[in-house]
Amino acid sequence: MPFSHKRLFLIPLDSRPVCYDMPRRLAAVAGLELSMPSPALLGQLKAPANFKTLTRWVKNHLFENDPVIVALDTIAYGGLIPSRVNEEPLETLQSRLDGFFGMIKTDACYGFSSILRIPNYNFDEEEPAYWNQYGKRLYQYSAELHELGHADAAGLPEFVLSDFLSRREKNFALNERHLDFLSEGKLDYLTFCQDDTGQYGLNVREAEQLARQIKKRKLEDAAHIQTGADEVAACMLARWLCLQRSTPVKVYAFYSSEVGRKLVAKFDGLPIETVVERAVKACGAILVKKSADADLWLMVHTPENRQGDHCGQEEAQVSPEQVDVVMKLLDQALDLGQPLSIADVAYANGGDPRLMNKILSRYDDLSGLYGYAGWNTPGNAIGTAVAMGLIRLRAEENKSFNAAAFCKLMLIRLADDWLYQADVRYAVRRGMNGSARNGVPDEKLLNVMMADGLFLLKSRLGLENQVVHCQYPCKRTFEVEIGIK
Repeated sequence: MPFSHKRLFLIPLDSRPVCYDMPRRLAAVAGLELSMPSPALLGQLKAPANFKTLTRWVKNHLFENDPVIVALDTIAYGGLIPSRVNEEPLETLQSRLDGFFGMIKTDACYGFSSILRIPNYNFDEEEPAYWNQYGKRLYQYSAELHELGHADAAGLPEFVLSDFLSRREKNFALNERHLDFLSEGKLDYLTFCQDDTGQYGLNVREAEQLARQIKKRKLEDAAHIQTGADEVAACMLARWLCLQRSTPVKVYAFYSSEVGRKLVAKFDGLPIETVVERAVKACGAILVKKSADADLWLMVHTPENRQGDHCGQEEAQVSPEQVDVVMKLLDQALDLGQPLSIADVAYANGGDPRLMNKILSRYDDLSGLYGYAGWNTPGNAIGTAVAMGLIRLRAEENKSFNAAAFCKLMLIRLADDWLYQADVRYAVRRGMNGSARNGVPDEKLLNVMMADGLFLLKSRLGLENQVVHCQYPCKRTFEVEIGIK
């Protein structure tokens, strides 16, 4: 059955490449147009979206009945990071949401909203200013309050604790309002996002409270909670495509370690296999118990006993046998023509170099792989890998698959998740030696360090003639933009 629409509408979390460029490229893989506001209208880091011009854009560009995927944080706060530092009253935020839902008429509206995170560090680049001094202490206070039912606030000034708690109350009230929109039929599906979370914390308690409300309101088929945030637009796009099918899309998940699948994922606070279950549900597919029954195979490359972190320079515990498990399955899938996507979560904040070096040394052509992701949190990577695989699968079934668009997307993910995050980022940081003016990294140095790896990746995807330029969209080394001209 052909897709019911050729154009969808997305209001992303912000203008970062994973939130803006990746969904656009995923839509192109399926032969769809994804209509989005200009990046200039969206938020960047702490700067919120331009509400007035964004509202005008929605009025002028949203055709009646176009399916809509919307980051509700962008509508209310102006973006994901602005949601963490917003100073406006709840009434103002609710008014923006009411105005948005009063403007749109659509066959399907998928919304996603974040549960305010509590990162465990003293750094205020994406948090209120006091996080620079009290971030770790707030994380500890929050975790104790959730786990033990009480917490010692010693060392936390009253104004810091008061502001911290009032922000949480405002965010939770707004998320309850989103459930009202769902009950009223203004939303067709709702995802609550938990990014950068541990096992305990007020954010985890709030997620539990929202889960109880979802059950009480009998909305289990229309709402869920998943870890991550930046990848959710891609998951919602995959969901729309999967629900265009008369029967559910079936996914079977393999793991490179049976021990590793049960490890609590860094920054997700849940066992890796639970993160997988939630990502598959978000994408509108179902998990099956037999690989022979599956439309898509998902290989989840986990650590054995300890997950690494490229940003923290923490080594993952991965055995050679685990890499062999992945390679054997990849051989089998490519031989059979079986759709297979890889979620590489042995490390947080980048792919496993041992695995990728083995893949690149064995295969001259990677265009038969249905997806790869290993960026940032395990939730980010798993959600992306599932979405990539499902979108390519559905595009092929619909006979609208754009192979060139897919190879370009695969190049970006491999260049970002493996080449940059697992290797070049640290080398760039060492090369800066504190000499970069105003802390802005050197993009010339970046492109020099990426050149050899990009040459190799392009050769594996038939993109030798493509011009690729890398830059820092947020003027920091944490994320990179792989630009294909």
